[in-house]
Amino acid sequence: MSYKRLLIASSRPSGLSRISHCFLFQRNESTVSIKSEEDRRSPGSASKGPSHLYHPGSTPILEQTIGDLLKQAAYKWPDRECIVSLHQNVRLTFSEVLKRADKLAAGLKKLGLNQGDRIGLWGPNDVEWFLTFMATARAGLILVAINPAYRRDELVYALTTTNVKVLVCPESYRSQDYAQMVLQVKDRCPALEHCIVYSENRVAGTRHFSDIETLAGKAEVQAIAEQQGEISPYEGCNIQFTSGTTGKPKAALISHRSFVNNSRQCSERNELTGKHDKICLNVPFFHVFGLVMAEILCLHAGTTIVLEGPTFNPKNSLHAVAKEKCTVMYGTPTMWINIVDAQSRIGAPVESLSRGATGGSPASPELFKRIREFLKIDNMKSLYGLTETTAAIFQSMPGDSRELQETTVGHLSDHVEAMVVDEKCFPVPFGTAGELWTRGYTNMMKYWEDQENTAKTITKDGWVKTGDLFILHENGYGQIVGRLKDIVIRGGENIFPKEVEDFLESHPAVLEVHAFGVHDDVYGEELCACVRLQKGANITAEELKSYALGKIARFKIPKYIVFVNEFPRTTSGKIQKFKLKDDMEKQGAVPTAPQK
Repeated sequence: MSYKRLLIASSRPSGLSRISHCFLFQRNESTVSIKSEEDRRSPGSASKGPSHLYHPGSTPILEQTIGDLLKQAAYKWPDRECIVSLHQNVRLTFSEVLKRADKLAAGLKKLGLNQGDRIGLWGPNDVEWFLTFMATARAGLILVAINPAYRRDELVYALTTTNVKVLVCPESYRSQDYAQMVLQVKDRCPALEHCIVYSENRVAGTRHFSDIETLAGKAEVQAIAEQQGEISPYEGCNIQFTSGTTGKPKAALISHRSFVNNSRQCSERNELTGKHDKICLNVPFFHVFGLVMAEILCLHAGTTIVLEGPTFNPKNSLHAVAKEKCTVMYGTPTMWINIVDAQSRIGAPVESLSRGATGGSPASPELFKRIREFLKIDNMKSLYGLTETTAAIFQSMPGDSRELQETTVGHLSDHVEAMVVDEKCFPVPFGTAGELWTRGYTNMMKYWEDQENTAKTITKDGWVKTGDLFILHENGYGQIVGRLKDIVIRGGENIFPKEVEDFLESHPAVLEVHAFGVHDDVYGEELCACVRLQKGANITAEELKSYALGKIARFKIPKYIVFVNEFPRTTSGKIQKFKLKDDMEKQGAVPTAPQK
């Protein structure tokens, strides 16, 4: 297969070089591409050229570890607050974070941990989470980020899959007694040697977090700083479990190099490099969104991370913004929906906010409109990525038009290559939907001890298959159509749930919509939309269907509309459609597919 090399000029007036040195596949014109009405609604123009772009960017890749980055940040902003935890009443400067991280790193090594060993971290957004992550990076350990919502069997799965030697956790969180759960499952986790607990109490059978910070002597703490050169940027530093929206979570291993460069790109694209910004986080630490966009980004930009609570609460978030004068806010679309809903009732003084970022799942243009109306944020950034791609691979650019911000997931990231392919793995034309593949420094290293799933996800020539139905435009911007597995085929017609969700959310009574396919004896599949209404709103399913008549094709109007008060979601804020569908089937709201 031959290649064609093209130079594509920027289509924006910003003066930034957009795409250069694009390598495009020559494709067999007989291949089948996925087409839909969604293709024709894009902000970019379709081209006959194959959807294949590489964006080199204007700055070279950093060959640096997270530990190096922390040292630089402490030197640049020693007395600036790095993290503020309102629920713990704790404030730490960058120099204090480095000092405590090195003491903790030395203590962990004193316990017998060696470079490359895995240390589990199971808990919500607390200062101890942040310190432990920084300590493991400085010690050359691999941190295994564990979802705080995990129960006993899920915890065992995470610990045994990655052979965790040491687990750090709070004594309890919400209704779960973490310490006792760990002690109960320790026999099922042969590699687990120590459980370190942070709390006001001391729990028999565990070690206390503060004791580990003071375990090593002065020389051993100093040795941590001296050993930074022995840690390679190419080494793994973090294991992220995939969200588990379907099947068992897979353990993605990510390198220092990937995290350092992805977070730098995020700081630049989100315009966080010129002044002292304060970020109201909302998203969890254990997920790549929080890790990249806050925990590591702050080391590039000198931003202050503000934790409004151990987990997301929209009222606490608004109060945190008002109290700390936060300038930036992060959230998944669902979090933003809840924040806007709370602000419409509270009216908190949030004038300090100037920017926001949304990711984790697609956001509708209607949501952007509500954010502008109630939070007065006109500079909203979109980003798109996967755990397997170290977070962001498409992001909004500084100066993007409102249309680009609201209808795309941003521009291809620096040093990243993207290709959209059909079911035969040939590139489709620009502006046409297909599966997105990407490659570059952002690629995860592998799924831990899982060659089979690694080979299914990463091709032999280094492409990560995202599983997302995506449209790539010649100007470098992209749009999510939906997950490939979520396409609903009704009597031969393809329906993309996101398109229907976005449309229904434009109704003033509707707060949030999630749609999926259900069994139908005649058409094979029909569409079901679960709808959450605005507070105090009242509308029937038939009225909502009438609203859609003449505005979208009849076959896209959901046969089933079910009103719900909440949606099943992961701790990172993603909707679990498979659980939503199961709930609807159990309630008899939709048909159940016959057993084969």
